[in-house]
Amino acid sequence: MSSPPLIEDILQTTTPTVVMRDPQLQKRAQHARAQLRSIPFFDELGVDTVVHADVYDNDFKLVDYTRHSSQEVVDTPDDVEFPLVHIITQQGIEEYGEEDLVRALLKRSAEEDARYILVTDTTSPRLPTYIQKPGRSIVDDYDVAIKGYEILTSRYLRDYVDSALPASVTRNLHYHRASEHHNQHDAPADTLENIYDYTCAPSGSPIWESLYYFVEHDLENVLDDYSERIRDALRSWTERGETQKIANQMLDALRVCEFEKAQLKEYQQTDPNLR
Repeated sequence: MSSPPLIEDILQTTTPTVVMRDPQLQKRAQHARAQLRSIPFFDELGVDTVVHADVYDNDFKLVDYTRHSSQEVVDTPDDVEFPLVHIITQQGIEEYGEEDLVRALLKRSAEEDARYILVTDTTSPRLPTYIQKPGRSIVDDYDVAIKGYEILTSRYLRDYVDSALPASVTRNLHYHRASEHHNQHDAPADTLENIYDYTCAPSGSPIWESLYYFVEHDLENVLDDYSERIRDALRSWTERGETQKIANQMLDALRVCEFEKAQLKEYQQTDPNLR
């Protein structure tokens, strides 16, 4: 792909405010997975500013993006820049104090004709304090477009990505781009475990970015069980599968490089047949 498609073409709407239902989002009391899986998709479409709650943050970014804590910006919504992705659940709106923030950003999006994508667990998010009539939601009181993350990603993967990973395995675009790159270099590309085999990964594969993140943040001595740390970090981005096996492969590569950036770079550039 020579250049990414326009977000308007992918969303198929010029309406600036979009409610995007992602069924992967769950209540905070549950051990949820892949709450952040939509971020690489929007990042590729040119939206890399994200608001989400601290509970979703685990000090690891699968892709680089600008993150604002919803708890920190609730009193200063005018300081958040558009275009913007806001990841939130109905429970977050009602029980964790994000209702005022959603309302303020909805209002700004309409007034400024600016792109605001509310990624949530429902197609009809409610603001109980401000929309008190039973059964009414922001869809009834604001000019918004309703979209489904799974439908959009199915179309996007079909039209713009040459991935060997089934969508049933993951709808995280980062993994599919890695699979596409591996495909182009005749490297394993059909499962996440195979893709994260660093002994045969192409030097230009996106999977190396995560290793640099861990090296640069020097987490080796922070936690006793570093493998568990990586596994838990991956859960926020990965719907299913054995993240422990992927974490072990990442840890093996980090140990080979002794958690040193220069050694990691040398290892990355080594011919896979000689690793």
